Amino acid sequence: MVAARCVASSPSNTSVDASTSGGRRAMLLLGFSTLAVAAAGPAAAQLERPTNKEVDNDTSPFIQELLRRTEEKREERKQQRLNDYYKRNFPEYFKFDGGSEAAATARGLSPETAAAMRKWLEDNEDQPMPGLRKRD
Repeated sequence: MVAARCVASSPSNTSVDASTSGGRRAMLLLGFSTLAVAAAGPAAAQLERPTNKEVDNDTSPFIQELLRRTEEKREERKQQRLNDYYKRNFPEYFKFDGGSEAAATARGLSPETAAAMRKWLEDNEDQPMPGLRKRD
């Protein structure tokens, strides 16, 4: 049986040794940095920050223009969100219920609702149904 033993040539102590020149420099650097931080005190930590001038929302022309444009587009954006919601969640339902007159009458849908579903399907037929693949 063979046993091997490793012997380190220098101590494995990782603390700073003050007797070496590198250790002395580290201790001096630590002392000076501590003194510099203590001398600066709380004044260095609390610098004056520039403040923004408050704007009156009722008289600012820029804000009034933004509000006007927001109001003009509010209905359009609402309709876009609704159409996107329908495209993501209801294409199968619209194809099933609105796709044929027999299904629409069997489900009790009014002719106007079935016609609106068919129109929606015609307008959005380029959108593939999620989860379905075309067969070759």
